[in-house]
Amino acid sequence: MTCNSTAMIRDCDPGRDRNDLRSCVVEMQDFERSVEPMLPCGAEIADSYVELLLNRCSGTSGRVFIAEADQTVVGFVGVIASVTPSDPDEEATPYTYISDLVVLPAYRRRGIGSALLRHAEAYARERGMTVLRINVLAKNQVAAQLYRTFGFSDYRIELVKRLD
Repeated sequence: MTCNSTAMIRDCDPGRDRNDLRSCVVEMQDFERSVEPMLPCGAEIADSYVELLLNRCSGTSGRVFIAEADQTVVGFVGVIASVTPSDPDEEATPYTYISDLVVLPAYRRRGIGSALLRHAEAYARERGMTVLRINVLAKNQVAAQLYRTFGFSDYRIELVKRLD
């Protein structure tokens, strides 16, 4: 468990935190949908996404870390501890993947996202990992800039064309 001036970061307790985690997923998905309208709305996918996230993390010795402020869950980061690259044209080094990071709107710009990223990175280092990856929607420039300030750099750009 770690603290910064505005939030405490702790392990997710799926029994206790499931509803709060669901609310964060709804917020994250609805925000992403606001920048990329082809995505489904948060309420439609939240329950299945929470299950997927918890299962992915538990199946890879990963973790979901919760940010709490004012005794309220205000965000989380999902960390898949070890991913083994499977494509033959990819670097063979296993990596840790940050699957999700969200901070509720009322708590943004307080350093909570940075605290969650630091916690995820520390966890990856503890596991002996040397590569950390994260994805971001191309239109989410605020998140992309945060990740770049943490030393992430562009690696792969995926382009999409809708064939309507």
